Amino acid sequence: MLLQNITISGLGGVGGYYGAMLVQAAQQEGLGRKISFVVRGLHREAIAQRGLHVMTPARDFIVHPDYLAEDPAQLPPADLLILATKSYDLEANIKQLLPLITPKTIILPLLNGADIADQVKRLLPKNEVWDGCVYISGRKPEAGEILLEAERELFFFGSRSSERSPEEKELFALLDSVKVHAINPDNIQEHIRKKFVMISATATGTSYFNQTVGDALTDHPTEMRALIEELCSLFQSLGYDLGEDAVERTIERQTFMIPTSTSSMHVDFMAGRPTELENLTGYVVRTARSLGLSLPTYERMYHALATEPYPPAIH
Repeated sequence: MLLQNITISGLGGVGGYYGAMLVQAAQQEGLGRKISFVVRGLHREAIAQRGLHVMTPARDFIVHPDYLAEDPAQLPPADLLILATKSYDLEANIKQLLPLITPKTIILPLLNGADIADQVKRLLPKNEVWDGCVYISGRKPEAGEILLEAERELFFFGSRSSERSPEEKELFALLDSVKVHAINPDNIQEHIRKKFVMISATATGTSYFNQTVGDALTDHPTEMRALIEELCSLFQSLGYDLGEDAVERTIERQTFMIPTSTSSMHVDFMAGRPTELENLTGYVVRTARSLGLSLPTYERMYHALATEPYPPAIH
């Protein structure tokens, strides 16, 4: 066993659900694999007292991790560390986690962003860093609870190597054993870019218009499409081929979203919390500027979201 100790940092919808599934997988396996949660405050207290309660349309279950702590120094060194916090917390989160990171720890970030693995690698240059992204409709309704609004989910992960490592195969088998829809592709970065087009355009548009996905698509179809077109042109300028149907495919996926749902960035804006604006929208504008590329829709919305009181005036 190569991944004896697996730690999940960030127990929201993503980290909570996949952390719970890893607990189930390890217990079902029965080989002594340990799953640890790094979690704070009332969420930690509730899990310590009652376990982590996961609810989906088809399932309702409770898991108890092997270790649970707010202070990473209280946890065993991690063989695999899964990061599931917000992207604006990345550097602070990694600094907090240093006590359980060894030179052999593999880091798997599941954060929103096009260059998250590169950011992690700059912070931890001696560690192996995988790319990862997930498609899941999950949230934390109350302390100690995780709610999945749909059973469908996808968990993409992997190294940038042309061959799958024994550790990748081990994680895939572990996730697959509890029917997580895990995918360990050869071209992981292509999947990261495709997801980024979807989440960046959706988060930027819903936040700027202060509307749900359905309302933004209905009331502002031209601008919502322009965001996708501009982002695809950026990736094309960077030398990445997303396919001829990238724009239409992304729009179709947006229409499959629950119309009354919105992006997590929009939720954070409405709640007055820190947001992922810099990783989801600012990254696009800065990268385009470095190439001398004009993305007027992104630039207008980013400027408004970054500088005006929320919600911004629609220009």
